[in-house]
Amino acid sequence: MTESNAKRQLPGITPGARLMDRAGRWVITAGGIGVILSVLGIFLFVLIESYPLFLKPSVSQARIFDFSQRQPVLCTGVDPYRAVMFVVHETGVDFFDVNTQSVIESVSPPELQGRRIRSAYRALDNTHLGLGLDDGSMLGCRVAFDVTYDADGKQIVTPSFAVESAMKLTDDALVHLVFRHDGEARGTALGIAASGQLVLGVSETRRGLLGGGRTTVRTRDLTPDIKGRATAGAVTKSGRYVLVGTDRGDVFRWEMKRAGSDPKLLDHFRVSDQAVTALDFLLGDVSVIVGDAGGRVSTWMPVRIHEGDNKRTFKKIHTLESHPTAVIAFSSSARDKQFLSGDALGGVALHHMTSEQTFVYLRGNGVPVQALAFAPKANGFLTVEKSGQVANFDLHNPHPEVTLQTLFGKVWYEGYTEPQHVWQSTGGSDDFEPKLSIVPLMFGTFKGTLYAMLFALPLAILAAIYTSEFASPRVRNLVKPVVELMASLPSVILGFLAGLWLAPVLETRVVGALLLLPFVPMVIVLGAWAWGQVSEEFARRVPDHWILALLAGIALFALYLSFALGPVAESLLFGGNFQSWLLGTTDTRYDQRNCLVVGFAMGFAVVPIIYTICEDALSSVPQHLRAGSLALGATPWQTAIRVVLPTASPGIFSATMIGFGRAVGETMIVLMATGNTPILDWTIFNGMRTMSANIAVEIPEAPHEGTLYRVLFLTGVLLAGITFLVNTLAEVVRQRLREKYSRI
Repeated sequence: MTESNAKRQLPGITPGARLMDRAGRWVITAGGIGVILSVLGIFLFVLIESYPLFLKPSVSQARIFDFSQRQPVLCTGVDPYRAVMFVVHETGVDFFDVNTQSVIESVSPPELQGRRIRSAYRALDNTHLGLGLDDGSMLGCRVAFDVTYDADGKQIVTPSFAVESAMKLTDDALVHLVFRHDGEARGTALGIAASGQLVLGVSETRRGLLGGGRTTVRTRDLTPDIKGRATAGAVTKSGRYVLVGTDRGDVFRWEMKRAGSDPKLLDHFRVSDQAVTALDFLLGDVSVIVGDAGGRVSTWMPVRIHEGDNKRTFKKIHTLESHPTAVIAFSSSARDKQFLSGDALGGVALHHMTSEQTFVYLRGNGVPVQALAFAPKANGFLTVEKSGQVANFDLHNPHPEVTLQTLFGKVWYEGYTEPQHVWQSTGGSDDFEPKLSIVPLMFGTFKGTLYAMLFALPLAILAAIYTSEFASPRVRNLVKPVVELMASLPSVILGFLAGLWLAPVLETRVVGALLLLPFVPMVIVLGAWAWGQVSEEFARRVPDHWILALLAGIALFALYLSFALGPVAESLLFGGNFQSWLLGTTDTRYDQRNCLVVGFAMGFAVVPIIYTICEDALSSVPQHLRAGSLALGATPWQTAIRVVLPTASPGIFSATMIGFGRAVGETMIVLMATGNTPILDWTIFNGMRTMSANIAVEIPEAPHEGTLYRVLFLTGVLLAGITFLVNTLAEVVRQRLREKYSRI
């Protein structure tokens, strides 16, 4: 009889049992493989969702329109759906259907009265338009697009054009014009005449109670205020600040604080050693784009000279890729900090200010760029050549602000005195720029984990040593299940208690909480010393569970003593108010929900898992090692520290790393027990924001497939990567320690 037949005929093993055994083996194998595939699938999904952040933008030319018969084309624009385009030429404004390339409407405003348009300016809002005439007058116009749908659901875009105001700026032709309207009653026009005269005009309409209103127009010749010849200008939407670039490379800045006030020259600053050829504000009217005759492109913004001081000076913050020749046109995006720059050879570049990226440079055919226009949704742009040719480009660049530098490096944002790591995903206005540095979140994750481990690690390891080496079996069988039961407490409950109960308690007793670290160990050690002084006969009569109760009583007494002495120490050392002393001495403000609260709450959540694994590792040490150590005259304490603890070190290290990973991934406790402020500060009295808590806070409001949405997924990838590295390191170290001590 063969061996295989003998196995099949073993008594007591029925065919049904064999079938169940095989089925169980297949189910377990399928389950294990399914878990692995599920984890890999989740990681792959998160990676795929974050990968588009680093894809290069795509630019493609859609159509070319030939307006050579209407040249020069001075300005252009398009509706939000890129269905209707308008062009401004010398005799009026024409609207074109982009798809059919047919004329929808040609408008020649009666206000022209036979005059010619010499310059035009399209505002960032794509609705206000300024027309500079050959007699020095300016017309403030509005372009609107009405969107309706027919019975078949087809979109119909109907354009409209109206002249809303007029100003007489000078007696010479306006060859350069900037016009901004605040959307309510004030329009500001800055014109440069063919003679070089620089004129500022302000139109204000005061509404009456019963409707109507009175419009006043004021003009001011700014030519005497500057040195050199004005070449380019920029005006904020509110009309408060006016900037003018000159042929000497200087930029002059004026301010009009309130309605009716005269412009006041604030300062001037040198931006280039060549002539300023283009100047414009970016979205938000804070940063200024500067282009010069050498093709250089840079952005400048006002920066506080000193913290707490309102005095600001303009500084060059970002430098972009240069053009081969003079920059003569800019166009800013109405969605973000992207902008277009065009040069005298017809080349067009797409930039992003904050990330300092130049995404693409489209070479021209040698004909200078006359004007540029970003589509309102930043999904395309128009270029106008002096020959009258208008090109329509499609643009796909959904995440222009994201680079490795903006995610992990210091970035100089508007309103900051220096480059910083900042996380601020939302703001209160449409021109807010998201700040998506992951560094504060990583810092907060490790900060919270550090304080939690400082609380949990000593307690868990010492408790494990006590129950495995010194406690009686009865005490061990009581303590271990109770500690393991702590792991079943939901983290949301711990976070709730920490945020609403523990945080207010610690705020009024913070000094007492700080005294816990020296007092509790000191009192317990003194209690142990006192117990060692009693007679051996008396100590043997005391039951083990009474000793445990005595130890708990001593610990509670130390706890009470720390909080009882807290007010005394606060009065003697900190002038009776620790929080005021902390703010005045270290310039640190005490936050009610801080890392001290997180250390207690999250440490309480981590203790059970570390304790359980450490206790199992210590209990698994062979008994003959203990017996040999004790036989050689070592005390139980020496045996535990010098024999048992090193032998169990692989398991203890694994417990530490697993507890670390548990703390890194904790969400609800840090979400509810901290102020969720993404700051870089190691102090225990401030809060922080962790990566996991940030995902929980931000993901419900993140637009699907938007930049914030994908950055949150990238944060998840980093969190998974950190956990993977920690676990891998733990396994490598554990195996080496295991090999080392397995020879004993």
